[in-house]
Amino acid sequence: MHNMIFSARKQNKYSVPSLLIALGLAAHGTAFAQTVNTVSSSGSGTQLEEIVVTAEKVQSTAQRTPAMIEVVSSDTLQRQQVLEILDLNSILTDTQIVPILTATQIYIRGIGSSFVDPRSDPVVAASINGLFFARPLPVGFGFLDVSRVEVLEGPQGTLYGRNSAAGAINIITNRPTNEFGGSFSATGGNLGANDFTGVLNLPITNDFAIRVAADRDRRDGYIGGYYDDVNNDSGRISALWTPTDKLTVYVESAYTRIGGHGSFTESYPCDGSVAWSLIVPKACPPPGLLSGTAPLSGSEGSFVATDQIQVDYDFGWSTLTSISGFVGTHERDYNSANGSAFTNTIKIDTDDYSEEIRLAGHDTASHQGGFAWQVGAYFFDSTGDYFSGVKVPGSNFPPTGTFSFNKIPQSSQAAYAQTTYGLTDRLRVTAGLRYINDFKQIDYSSDAYAPPTFTTLAPPITGTSSYAGDKLTYKGGLEYDLAPSNLLYADVSTGYVSGGANGGNASSPLPANVTPAVFQPETITAYELGSKNRLLDNRLQLNGDVFYYDFHNYQYLYPSLIQGGPPGHEALNIQNAASATAYGVELSAILALTADDRLSASVAWTHATFGTISLATFIPPFGPSLTIHVPSGTPLTNDPDWTGLIGYEHTWRLDQGSSVTLSANSKISSKYLVVIGSSDPADIQNAYTMTDASLAYHWPHDKYVIRLWGKNLENSPVNIYGEGQTFHLYEIEPPRTYGLTLTTNF
Repeated sequence: MHNMIFSARKQNKYSVPSLLIALGLAAHGTAFAQTVNTVSSSGSGTQLEEIVVTAEKVQSTAQRTPAMIEVVSSDTLQRQQVLEILDLNSILTDTQIVPILTATQIYIRGIGSSFVDPRSDPVVAASINGLFFARPLPVGFGFLDVSRVEVLEGPQGTLYGRNSAAGAINIITNRPTNEFGGSFSATGGNLGANDFTGVLNLPITNDFAIRVAADRDRRDGYIGGYYDDVNNDSGRISALWTPTDKLTVYVESAYTRIGGHGSFTESYPCDGSVAWSLIVPKACPPPGLLSGTAPLSGSEGSFVATDQIQVDYDFGWSTLTSISGFVGTHERDYNSANGSAFTNTIKIDTDDYSEEIRLAGHDTASHQGGFAWQVGAYFFDSTGDYFSGVKVPGSNFPPTGTFSFNKIPQSSQAAYAQTTYGLTDRLRVTAGLRYINDFKQIDYSSDAYAPPTFTTLAPPITGTSSYAGDKLTYKGGLEYDLAPSNLLYADVSTGYVSGGANGGNASSPLPANVTPAVFQPETITAYELGSKNRLLDNRLQLNGDVFYYDFHNYQYLYPSLIQGGPPGHEALNIQNAASATAYGVELSAILALTADDRLSASVAWTHATFGTISLATFIPPFGPSLTIHVPSGTPLTNDPDWTGLIGYEHTWRLDQGSSVTLSANSKISSKYLVVIGSSDPADIQNAYTMTDASLAYHWPHDKYVIRLWGKNLENSPVNIYGEGQTFHLYEIEPPRTYGLTLTTNF
């Protein structure tokens, strides 16, 4: 039986019938994603089953992988209506997915990027079926026919390379199989939700199969009935050819179109504002910006196209893997009322080509003298362009300002190796190394707005600027089996985010109140100690992890003058603002109470702060250039001290193989800062709980499934991004949402 596909798009929460609300609040749980397990009943009693992962680019089980990894299964994705990347916020313990304009940034344990700019790179590496995405995933990027999601916490510099300083997120879709089958689902819900998803698996011959999946998602906006709506379509066709037992060829082509009115940064919780509304209180925005009711003027039209071919050949002693891929990202955001502060037109086009070649040995290190290894090389080449036009209604700015990169060529080459050796039958040692060479260039043009102290516009900035650098990252670790089902591990690892060029002239003098022409890479060194355990005859899973991060050259985007630029000319530039430290503890547990009852819980405590931050900047109301300082000890953004997940699931077995399943799950978070260095109460997201629940009836063999679901039952307004100090502009998660999904499997 093939995996069921449920549809519901960017619905993150729902206003649900009173019975479902009562069930959700009573259980107050969350389907915890840390190595999601199913429950089996065997002769030895109820047991947890293992989940197979490819987090370290070779197959292993989650419990035998010596790293903190959260795995979200397809069952959990369906149960909790996880339809797109932002929906993961409700089911990951210490991870935040943040929308910024047309794209998303991912924070893990407080480490992430607070801006989106084509000159910079994400801090978390994202990949789909092994194909690396060099650009941030767009807002609304959907999960279509997904098998599982793996989230690796901590730097992954050896195996994943640059831009994995905070971790990596891997999305794995379902591959074609040699059985005919498929599914169709339809969803209806509040906010005018109507979604349809279809999957068809076609075996053509004994060694060749094709799989086709398509999805159509629609929903009205949850902000003012207009913004943050959903108007998305996606499709994927894949083929699997296995002409011999040694050779496997997988080909995939996918397309996602993201439409609607775009995202909206609103003023809640500034005094006088109302959550999920278009009201902008007069006292909230910076001087000269609009107040009242934000205009309805947004339009988004973005798409992502991917193509890849993966070839695996088994030599007997090792397997050779080649992944050749293309990712085309095209984002269009027209006249969106960005919290009524700015009206933007954004156009981004990038074409990324990559090739990874990897050779992995078949031996394991689970015995004395065992030697597991893999070596590989990675090549990346990219071209693109970027345009941003800004108009500030009612302000003293010039009427327009543009900032564009006519060309953004990038390239990167890397070679890596990682080995694990069995010193004894219980003790293993791991060593990994990766060398990376990066190149970036921008051809830029800007007539960016100048501050009101200037009576005429500064001359445009134009020119070409480049950055080149290399980096060596490493990993060293120990593993010890306390018992067959008890693993202890410790490691030290490094990672980095590539540097880049702002423009300007690096040979010019650099005053303290001016941004350098070139920004440096972010770097991180991480120390980690963890344990993974199965107890009570494999019915109880207990995992724990302690970590310490040392992070340097945090990259931050701020309006400023550029080194060697014309006098009086302001633009958005990237600076290396500070160092940071983060340390904490994560604990998780899954208990199979019976074959029909599962209880899960996790908790994470993190303490993450910056060192002293120094920024060259203009600040509202955009006076002369200056340097501002944020004191040491300032918390990192989007990083609550405490987060927790708790969940419960029960299945009632009925006659003739039918069943009813109740799932109730909650995420609990302490307060956290959403704007760096701010002491404004409005820039703090207060503590909250967010509960999801579903009730499903399954026909025998899951031929049909009907599911009633609700999300954010508390109707909690939760901010996950702040525009900047004094702006009072925030990205807010959806309110309570609810719906009904019907699925047929064949």
